[in-house]
Amino acid sequence: MLLIGFSLLIGLIGLTGIGALRRAGGAYRDISALNERYVRTERGLNAVRGGIYMVGVLARDYLLDPSNAHAADYRAQLLAERSAMEEEMRQLEGAVQSENRPELDRLRKEVEGYWDALDPLFTWTPEEKALRSWGFLRREVLRRREAASSLAREISLLAQTNLQKQRQEIDERQNSMASFMRRMLTITVLLGIVIAGITVLRMTRLENRSEEERHRAEAAEQELRRLSRQLVQAQEAERKSISRELHDEVGQTLTALRMELRSLQELRTAPKAEFDEHVDGAKQLTEQSIRALKDMAMGLRPSMLDDLGLGSAVQWQARQFSKHTGIPVNVDVDGIPPGLPERHRTCVYRVVQEALTNSARHAHAKTIRVDVAAKSGQLSVAVKDDGVGFDPAQVRGRGLGLIGMQERVMELGGELTLASQSLKGTAVLAKIPFEEATRDASSNSAG
Repeated sequence: MLLIGFSLLIGLIGLTGIGALRRAGGAYRDISALNERYVRTERGLNAVRGGIYMVGVLARDYLLDPSNAHAADYRAQLLAERSAMEEEMRQLEGAVQSENRPELDRLRKEVEGYWDALDPLFTWTPEEKALRSWGFLRREVLRRREAASSLAREISLLAQTNLQKQRQEIDERQNSMASFMRRMLTITVLLGIVIAGITVLRMTRLENRSEEERHRAEAAEQELRRLSRQLVQAQEAERKSISRELHDEVGQTLTALRMELRSLQELRTAPKAEFDEHVDGAKQLTEQSIRALKDMAMGLRPSMLDDLGLGSAVQWQARQFSKHTGIPVNVDVDGIPPGLPERHRTCVYRVVQEALTNSARHAHAKTIRVDVAAKSGQLSVAVKDDGVGFDPAQVRGRGLGLIGMQERVMELGGELTLASQSLKGTAVLAKIPFEEATRDASSNSAG
């Protein structure tokens, strides 16, 4: 979002600058063209007016000259002036705007009529020139000169009017450009403010999230320390329990067995009945040691989990639990494939074991139900009790048992859920996926 916003802002600034440069360049070109056209028009009109006055002066001087001796000189000067005026008229055609073309055509016709009126002068004799000069000057030269000058002034006024009109148009363009710049500047500023606000808000959220992550990391570190201490304590407790069982059960039994064997050594010459009695006692002590070791081994990992499968191991575990706690456990195992992977069997067994242990320690339950089922490539485990329950939101931290269950289930890609309400019991639910191909192959081999 920020990248798009900044890109739009930069693009808008660029478009504003390009638009302003183009409009300013267009206005500058229009003003330059307008001034150049006006200057060319004024220069041409001034040249035409000057030429008309010069022609009038030459025509007057020639008519006032009593002889025709210098007629060729006057005629050459008039032709030169005519050529210059025609060149100025051609330049005026390119400088005058289209709406002033009718006046320019009238001026050209008037100038041409002026020249046509001067042509007969050089055919007059001195007597005709003396007789007609005054009337010709007043009737033709002065009148046509005034008419041509009037048309030139009219064209000049029209050029000034067009100049003023075009200047107004240019002013309107400049005002439009200024309005455009104000709008673009306003939009740019507003967009910049929005982007800045979004940036500040985003940075604030990121900082808050970073602070939350820091607190969460600190809490996780403290939780890890607490769990590490619990793990060490649990290991020490387990070692103490195993050591006590070895000392109390196996150690004492083996000590008694050693004493019996010593007695047997001393009773080699004793009566057979007494000797057999001590042999039977040694056998009982040996069997007792073997049972103690089996119980310890079963507590650590029951061999039937590998030999007889998950269902038998869970049922044996429930019977042993009921035997030691007095809490009845109902077990329902359905659809477990014989070839279920060892990791899945161990996970389900440990989840049930830990759930039963937690129920015995905390739930004060009267009955417990264990359901284990496999369907559509998924193992479902549910351990439910009718104990006192608890509010999960009010429980601070988690013990090693629950974390161990959750880690085992998550390691296999499953999900563990703990549901409980005060005085309404607790339910531990686990869903663990397993490969359908493994299940099918195992079923076929078993069949």
